[in-house]
Formats: sequence, C-alpha cells, structure tokens
Amino acid sequence: MNSTHAKLNQLNNSLGGSISVLDTERILMFDNHKGAGRIHSIELESGIGYSQFDIKATEEVKLNLKNSTDNSLFFIYCLEGSFTLKLPMSGSSVEVDALRTVILGGMEEDVKIKVESGKKVHFSVIQISRDSQLDSSNSDANKLKDQLFNQFLKNNKYEYVGTVNLKIKEHLLQIKSISQTGIVRRLLIEGIVHFTLALEILHYRSDSSKKTLHESSLTKREMLRVEDAIEEIRKKPEYPYSIDYFVRKYGLSAAKLQNGFKVLSGSTVASCIKNQRLDLAEKLIQETDLNVSEIVYTIGFSSRSYFSKIFSRRFKCSPKAYLSKARGSHMAA
Repeated sequence: MNSTHAKLNQLNNSLGGSISVLDTERILMFDNHKGAGRIHSIELESGIGYSQFDIKATEEVKLNLKNSTDNSLFFIYCLEGSFTLKLPMSGSSVEVDALRTVILGGMEEDVKIKVESGKKVHFSVIQISRDSQLDSSNSDANKLKDQLFNQFLKNNKYEYVGTVNLKIKEHLLQIKSISQTGIVRRLLIEGIVHFTLALEILHYRSDSSKKTLHESSLTKREMLRVEDAIEEIRKKPEYPYSIDYFVRKYGLSAAKLQNGFKVLSGSTVASCIKNQRLDLAEKLIQETDLNVSEIVYTIGFSSRSYFSKIFSRRFKCSPKAYLSKARGSHMAA
C-alpha cells in the first residue's frame, strides 16, 4: 500500500468511519460525535500524493499525518476556514487561515493539524517523496520535483508560512469539478497538482523578494471582502463595475481595493474585470453562435475596436480569426 493511502487508514483509526475505493483513489467518510468529514486521497506518479480534507468539527479533531522519512516535502494549503498546525522546527503552533500555504520538509516528524470544535475547514495536502528509483526518469514531473527539492531543502530542514494566494485556491477547487473517471481523471488531477506546485514556487519567490508583503496593510476581514469582490466579477464579468461600486458595497477604500486585488489576483481592479471578460468572450466563441458584435455587448464592452485590440493582444489573433478557427469556415459579421 502506498504512503498516501496508508495515511488515510491511520486517520480512519482515529476518526472512525469508512473508506471507499475508486480506481487509484480512496475516500474516507466519517459522521460521529467528533464531527463529519470527507478526506479524499490519490497517489500520483513520481512519488507525489494529494489529499483533500473537508471537515466540520463538533469537538476538537486532531489529524496526525504520518511521516517516516526526512526526504519529503509537504505543501499544506487552506482553501476555507482555518486550522492550527504545529511547526516541527520551532515547536510552536500557528493558525493557518484561508488562502495560505505552509511548507514543511526535511524532518522525520509527523505533521500535526488540529481543527477546533465548532469549526469548518477545507484544506489540501500535497506530499512529495524523493525516491531514487523514480528520480532516474527525465520526465517533466521529476524535473519539477528536483526544482522543488532544490528550492526548499537546500538546508536539509525547512518550514515556511506563506502569504495569501488566491490563484492556488482557484486551481485546487477545479479538482472537485472533475467528472471524468479512470486514467483521464487521474491525468487531470495530476496536471492541476503539478501546476499548483509551480504556482507555489513562483509565490515563494515573490514572497522572498517582498513583492507581496504589502498585503499586511489589509486585515484578514478586508482580504476576505476583496476575495468576495473578485468572486463577484468572476460570476458576472459583464456587469458595469466601477471603483465606487466596490467601495460602497464592500466598505473598503479605493486604495485598499487596489492593494487587495494586486495581492489576490496579481492585477488591478480594471485588469481583473478585463481578463474575466476576455475569458467569457473566449467561452462564448467556443460554445455559442453569437457573432463578434454580439459577444462584445454581451460581455459588457461598448467599443468593438477596443475589444478587438485587447483580444488580439492576449490571443495573438483577431476575434474574427479566432471565431473562424473555432467554428470552421463559418464566420459571423
């Protein structure tokens, strides 16, 4: 039995519940005096294991993630809620709240997580183990592993609590929406996990260069309001948003809005709206029979020439050419 699934069996011993098997995946479900939850685990190629935890605690829940090697890395990302994690090197405990990653490595110690009574939490754990038999391959997955170990285990032992990153949440949540089964499902999950690890590297480098540390000027409550604003744009990008609209609705100053958007989305408010509208335009081209002019107004733009300009800049071709390619020889006016 692989290490990821072995951990799930160990957790089941303490939580109580049942484990179901689906191809290479395992799902632990429990509903008792401790609370209710779902823990999903899958072992991917190249010694990478992925687990996703959804827990609502009735009483304090302690999760002891077994680790019997000092040659592994853990990336623990909180999607929603919060939990307490004991840092092995310092021996101190840290509260990990939404949108943050904790990175641990190089220590033959269990990862100890505590969910307080009455709390609901959703988090993911990516564990990477270095195995010489697997590392002989020249695959992209092993190249990524080498980069991760070179980045985070240069000094043998490592622990790090990162700053807020919304993009990682966006990608990990995609795993829940995968409806395919078998090898297709496994490959899709593997791709998302690999991309998430690449984002972790980029975010760590950004943190290290102090490009994102200006987030400290916003409180956790304010950051959550900014996240709600970004989610609103994602759900309805065509709405005629303005800075004043967000200031009134979310109770934040224009400066704090821009600050929060840069931290969470990597762009200004205006750029975030523009990017989401372009995403919608691409979807409408691929999935509807709307012509270019109809798409322009559907996504909230009033100028076709401006839309063509920013669309061409992003997709390296005009909307008309993109539409023609997507729909074959049929083109709309």
